[in-house]
Amino acid sequence: MKQQPLPGTRPYAISAGHLTGPRDQRGVVLLITLIALVAMTLAAIALIRSVDTGNVVAGNLAFKQSATLAGDFGTETAATWLQGKSGTSDTFNDDAANGYYATSQDTLDMTGSTGDPNRALVDWDFNNCNDAAASACVSPSPLADAGAGNQVNYIINRLCQSAGDSNSTSNSCVTFISETSLSPKRGEIKAGEEKRFESTPVAYYRITSRIKGPRNTISYIETIVHF
Repeated sequence: MKQQPLPGTRPYAISAGHLTGPRDQRGVVLLITLIALVAMTLAAIALIRSVDTGNVVAGNLAFKQSATLAGDFGTETAATWLQGKSGTSDTFNDDAANGYYATSQDTLDMTGSTGDPNRALVDWDFNNCNDAAASACVSPSPLADAGAGNQVNYIINRLCQSAGDSNSTSNSCVTFISETSLSPKRGEIKAGEEKRFESTPVAYYRITSRIKGPRNTISYIETIVHF
């Protein structure tokens, strides 16, 4: 017997679509989420690497500054040694054991960075200049501990073309000669005399200190002095 619809209602049909389950998920939101997660992960890694690099650079700058400041120790040590020899014949000739040389050694490559085999090198690390090709391998002073992990040695060059007395007419040296007429000290009140106002020529010396610190940090300090 065919069922009749109730009064006031419309007949309907049940389609096959209503009998199936929910539509299959296409996963677009999941894909976008994964892409965003990967991007955020890469950004976090880059930030961490940037911070680490910044810390390394800051640390290296601190070590470099510490090594440079330690150069004063080498300069003062060399000046003290040199002052004890100033005015004596001990400065006329080389004293390689203490890193002293009576000539300017103009072709000396202090840092060894030129790579020129015609220039002399300084044996800072006491390894025969690392067997590098050079015209000579010059000995510096013994190593000294400057603190904070820094070690210092130096080389002293008298600014003369040859050994011997710097005041000899056969020698050519960089010297300071004061005026002998009007006093440059007029109008000044000072205790004691100043060396640069003496009439006797005074030789100049070049002190080159090399500092080696932590993380293989290396600095060079050059100072010109006279006594």
